[in-house]
Amino acid sequence: MNVKNIMLLPALLLLILAGCNTTQVTSSWSLPNAPVNVMQKVLVVGVMSDREERVKTEEAMVSELRKAGINAGSAFQLFGPKGFNGTTEEEISNQLDGSDYTSVMIVSLINKDKELRYVPGTYYSRPYYNPYYGGRRYYRRYWALYDNMYTPGYYTTTTNYVLEAEIYTVNDDDQLVYSAQTKTTDPSNASSLAQSFAETIVGELRTKGLIMGGR
Repeated sequence: MNVKNIMLLPALLLLILAGCNTTQVTSSWSLPNAPVNVMQKVLVVGVMSDREERVKTEEAMVSELRKAGINAGSAFQLFGPKGFNGTTEEEISNQLDGSDYTSVMIVSLINKDKELRYVPGTYYSRPYYNPYYGGRRYYRRYWALYDNMYTPGYYTTTTNYVLEAEIYTVNDDDQLVYSAQTKTTDPSNASSLAQSFAETIVGELRTKGLIMGGR
């Protein structure tokens, strides 16, 4: 491996890591003894200023819930592009109460911030002796030291997305049965953010025992 290739390794590693963004659950809560039918049919409602992010998030969550065997629909499908906007509480209540939805999942983007992060330098060591450099010991020593390349550290900016998911029952009690916050770093696009978030939340719901079966 030549010097140029060695110097490119940190940059390539960062690109690989950036393409494999993951979502982490930072906090979660679930209601003990939640109603057994709470996840029978779920309406997913996105609360985001960016319409693409909202629609992608609703679609990804509905898809992952269906994979898990949960009947689910999105506010975009039920109420149109504006979701709950422009619709009164009474109109929404009447529509949901007259449907077979058992719960509403509110998904919201509650924070988006940039973080300056320092990436430490890396020390690469190559074999001490290389006969190509000749027989003089001082000459071999010079090239042995030269071939130990140090890549200096540098600063990079990352973007963190903090999303929240809350599930409420659709009945007179309107109980909060589940709440979780997540953090996703440097998603490549809205679809990537939505998919990673949806997969993480559905996994969490399995852990909490709110979802059983499916795949």
